[in-house]
Amino acid sequence: MIAQSTDPLGYYAVLGVSSTAKEEDIKKSYRDQAKKWHPDYNTSPEAVEIFQKLSVAYDVISDEHQRLVYDLLSQIYTAENFPPMNALKIYTNHKGKEEVNLRTIRLRQVIGKFLNFSDKSIKEVCDYDEAKKYVLTNSLISWTLGWWNIPGLAHNIQAIIENYHRLGENTADNLTLLIHNMLAYAQEHKPEKSFLSAQMAMPYASPYQKELIERFVRTLPPVQVHPEKAWDYSKLKNLQLLIPGLIALLLMMGVSTRVMNWQEFAKYFARNDDITYYQQVQFNDGRGVDDVVVSKVVDIPVDTTDLKKLYYVTQGCDVMYGPDEDFDKLAELKARTTVRLTGYTPNQEWARIMLDNGEMGFVKMEILKSGIGRTIPEGSKIYTGLQVN
Repeated sequence: MIAQSTDPLGYYAVLGVSSTAKEEDIKKSYRDQAKKWHPDYNTSPEAVEIFQKLSVAYDVISDEHQRLVYDLLSQIYTAENFPPMNALKIYTNHKGKEEVNLRTIRLRQVIGKFLNFSDKSIKEVCDYDEAKKYVLTNSLISWTLGWWNIPGLAHNIQAIIENYHRLGENTADNLTLLIHNMLAYAQEHKPEKSFLSAQMAMPYASPYQKELIERFVRTLPPVQVHPEKAWDYSKLKNLQLLIPGLIALLLMMGVSTRVMNWQEFAKYFARNDDITYYQQVQFNDGRGVDDVVVSKVVDIPVDTTDLKKLYYVTQGCDVMYGPDEDFDKLAELKARTTVRLTGYTPNQEWARIMLDNGEMGFVKMEILKSGIGRTIPEGSKIYTGLQVN
């Protein structure tokens, strides 16, 4: 099998051998190189430095176990980030707890900032529960903060698609994490966790890397362990659909609430179609008439403890004596004044409302919105139930 070691620290190179060299070849090459570069025989300026490198390299490569550790680390690290071989720090979850079943997840995150946007890759070493939190949080950021910049919009769409399709594909990151922890657990005399890390690293490894891992496992004391549960990446992917699903549901609920309000009006209309409303009317020309038929009005029974029939006007408006602008003005309301809905005309153009003093008049249906606007004043007749804010 072809060796794949990259020899990041140049140990094989300085000894002048390949990574597949046998023990006797390594010893012979070292003796030849040491004789050539020993400061007692070589007076060149670089002789001392090269001889020291030869000694360090030989100490590692001539020791079967140290050589195996070096070969494994050479598969996952470069010269720039190569860790201290005999003092490896164990990767833990974000709570600082030693958790064998860790993985590395990468998520692309785009945040709009009005005039510009940020587009970065987030890398997290975490357990499965932490992964669910990170995936949800990043999805929430994408769907709420990723749209605030037009140029960044395309980047955000790409990021959402990439996060969904590529989650779980970061083979190199996970191989690095699991081989590192396999070696670190062994150094800490925790063979069970080292063995489990080795098992979980195998699906990410190449054939040569698998051979190295298997060789290392054979150096561990015999252990009995239960396999760790595999990560369900399909569930993590689908978790990213939760946020857009909730947003769509909220939008649908908003539309549904609006439709239900009008359906409520229609229900009363169907049931009370022939109810006639009487009240004193004052016309613009000065004529006053008591108890005349003003209009057929769909009546809504008044229950002053019912919060559902409380509405507020969305803008300042005049309250008319009757359901027409030809009637005189009964009162003037400020925007967001809370009133009680007591009826409406069959064509749903005018709403009959009760004011705080108990008087009833008419306003356009289109300016009413369900709920409480301004605080209901003390002593108001539109609501006599429990105190509300």
